[in-house]
Amino acid sequence: MKNTTLLVLLLVSATLDAQAPPSFAKGVLAFEKKEWAAAEKLMREAVAGNPNEVDGTVRVEGQWFETYVPHYFLARALAKQGKCAEALKHFEESERQGVTPAIPDFARHLNTRGGCKPAATKPKGGKVLGEVVVPFGEEAPPTSSSAPKDPVTPKVDIRQRLSSAVKSYMHGRYDESLRVLASVQFEGAAAGEAALLRAASRHALYRIGGEKDAKLRALIDSDLREYHQRRPSARPDPRLFPPAFVAMASN
Repeated sequence: MKNTTLLVLLLVSATLDAQAPPSFAKGVLAFEKKEWAAAEKLMREAVAGNPNEVDGTVRVEGQWFETYVPHYFLARALAKQGKCAEALKHFEESERQGVTPAIPDFARHLNTRGGCKPAATKPKGGKVLGEVVVPFGEEAPPTSSSAPKDPVTPKVDIRQRLSSAVKSYMHGRYDESLRVLASVQFEGAAAGEAALLRAASRHALYRIGGEKDAKLRALIDSDLREYHQRRPSARPDPRLFPPAFVAMASN
């Protein structure tokens, strides 16, 4: 049953581009350009074409993939224009469908209703960096005061890089996430979480490429081994990673 469920999830993700109206990708681009009226129009067309939000990604352009949540983007575009009454209806529908509440970056705006209601109580745990809740631990202290001291990236920069990598991953910019992670030397618990995020980014690229790149798959396995070695009791957060990857990383 577990394997069957994972296969269904993979098939749904693979066919999502075909199910998503072209106006969705155009609407995301308009939203990123802060063209709120254009984003509203395009997301209305997307909702009319397929109103069902899906925990899967749609190609926007190049290697940029975005979760198919047209009600969410429509709600935020409406909120940006002060059309709160209608925005609240689409926020409610997006929340009801259950995809956006499971994605931290989306959930933040969902909770505040894009500014159409007071901010909800901040969730406990995690470190809020920018718009992303980064579930990464502190750096582990040196095991010995006599150990040689290598140059260490300041913790604040480490947190910023992890936050940036998470945001890139959540917006489907997997190559960018890998570049950010490669730019810093992580230690301790943060190194374990960085390995997990590398594995997730590579796993996304592996699936996009049709799961044919043996070298990429080997790198995923290597990243997951490092993750389990450094964080033996930790488990991937299902709010951040897709079910297929969580299943792989939990084995």
